[in-house]
Amino acid sequence: MNTSHMARPSYNPIVTKALVLALAITASIEICAGTASQPALTVKQIMNVLVTPTTSKIWGATDLKTDTEWLQVEHAALGVMAAGNLLSSGGAGPGETELAAQADWQTFNNRMIAAARQILEAVAAKDEEALFAVGNNALYPPCESCHQKYQKR
Repeated sequence: MNTSHMARPSYNPIVTKALVLALAITASIEICAGTASQPALTVKQIMNVLVTPTTSKIWGATDLKTDTEWLQVEHAALGVMAAGNLLSSGGAGPGETELAAQADWQTFNNRMIAAARQILEAVAAKDEEALFAVGNNALYPPCESCHQKYQKR
């Protein structure tokens, strides 16, 4: 069989993001249900794979014209929520579960999840002004505060 003329599957960023989101939600459900004995990812991995790409999508969302563009922001907000569920238990790195037990960690994490819920409301209303306000006034502050307190430099 000559495979030189076979088309390679195209990369679809929406499908890839949906897969990552599905995996994160699955992991979150396992953690919440108590079926996972300990976190499988480090905090850095959760940040790099889930939080950074999803928050970047939210903060970069401007001039949204199509339902697909709004759907991408909705998926990003759901990804932030899934990441928050994972981060509520900390991570697999040394001392990360102990960090997650701290009141400030939980406060920052809960504020991040609450901001993601507000983003979902802005998306449902297709209100770009509200999306911008929530991103800057509700999502950014807990992220920045958590980084200042916990991020290793």
